[in-house]
Amino acid sequence: MNKQTVSLLSSALMMAAPAVLSAGVMMQGFYWDTPSGWYNTMNSNASGLKNMAGGQGINRMYFPPPSKGQGGGYSMGYDPADYYDLGTYNQHGWTATRFGTQAELKTATTTYRNLGVVTMADIVLNHRSGGASEWNPNTNSNTYTNFQYQMSGKALWRYNDFHPSSYWGSDEGSFGGYADVCHRSPSVWNDLTAWGNWLKVNSNAGFNGGWRQDYVKGYGPWMTKDFRQYTSWSYSIGEYWDANTSTLDWWANAADSSAFDFAAYYTMKNICTNGGGGGYLPDLVDQSKSFAAKNLNRAVTFAGNHDTDEIGSDKMLAYAHMLTYQGYPSVWWKDYFNYGLASLGGQWGNGIKQLVWVREKLGAGGPTIQLMKTNDGDLLIYGDSAGNSTNPGYIIAINDNANNWRGDWVVTNNTFLRNKTLKCYAWYSPKSGQNYQPASKFCQSNGYVEVWAPPRGYAVYAPDGY
Repeated sequence: MNKQTVSLLSSALMMAAPAVLSAGVMMQGFYWDTPSGWYNTMNSNASGLKNMAGGQGINRMYFPPPSKGQGGGYSMGYDPADYYDLGTYNQHGWTATRFGTQAELKTATTTYRNLGVVTMADIVLNHRSGGASEWNPNTNSNTYTNFQYQMSGKALWRYNDFHPSSYWGSDEGSFGGYADVCHRSPSVWNDLTAWGNWLKVNSNAGFNGGWRQDYVKGYGPWMTKDFRQYTSWSYSIGEYWDANTSTLDWWANAADSSAFDFAAYYTMKNICTNGGGGGYLPDLVDQSKSFAAKNLNRAVTFAGNHDTDEIGSDKMLAYAHMLTYQGYPSVWWKDYFNYGLASLGGQWGNGIKQLVWVREKLGAGGPTIQLMKTNDGDLLIYGDSAGNSTNPGYIIAINDNANNWRGDWVVTNNTFLRNKTLKCYAWYSPKSGQNYQPASKFCQSNGYVEVWAPPRGYAVYAPDGY
């Protein structure tokens, strides 16, 4: 039985589940139209990102698509032409990619790897661009499907390696008029999996943290699942752009992969951009409005990325939730650096840095969430249900009210928080005169404690002394 046949039958095999990443924080290390030579910028910021907030930092860096695109140095990588050209060959008008040379890529991945941060590549498996025109008997027309002239000399595909193909007429979807890759072509399958394994070798690219798969709606979940298997069970995240949590759950389980939580993204967008008080905070923990609420082991939450820079106000509400809730949060480079959300002007207790510290230092091995108050559209309170002397856990209050502080008495199941003074370690309000540290609160022996948050803001409480 050849490798391709094994691949097509693998849906019947028992496969290992991806690693549970309820602890840890990922960063998407790029944005649309980054300056040229971006790998050098990623490299120079590696230490600061790993060691943000007193040694607590990211554990995974998500890199842009590494292959040479048809657009050469202008390309963001989503029009892959030569998979094996990582900024090495003078073709498509450039030697370097938009992000840099292959040597610069290897330097950046090595730096992160040496710091203990795994590196994940954004890969585009759905389509290919930049082929020469050729007569295609499958369509009775000329198509741009001749890739015999790519300078790496690898993955030299022709028309039958794309849909419609004699191997398979069509798949789940095409994109943007690009040549639609036929994954059931033996040469395609073998070339792509060989490329994935090649990217993992330190002397080539050195990616060691899995794959972000672009536009997975365009092909079956079996491809994501099999690609993971034949590239040594690497972790993967699929960009399945859908806000239906049941659909995301179906795809993630079928693909044996994590998925970006578009449902939670749109829920957070509604809360953050409604002008104050118009959103409904309990939607953040509703399984029909948040994939993280539905399937914490598969959900990757985010508040913005290169395609969805839409939350223009009160974005810290989204980050406060993402970085204290279940699922695997992804911080966006542009939010952290360009939009100034890392520390919000430098006040201790404010910003993404401090929330990352809360998650990694105070969180009890990754949040095990206890919902404490979910019956108020303007006030949401939850926290860790367990804790210990190293990671005590926390309680967070998020306040959607436009003008007033909000708080309430709640009961925590976390026995480590009881009989202790709880200090506010992270907080923020965009309202003038309201961005100050909330007062400490005493948690009684029965778990009762009163917590408060400022308007359009949040407050995170944990035992004093950390």
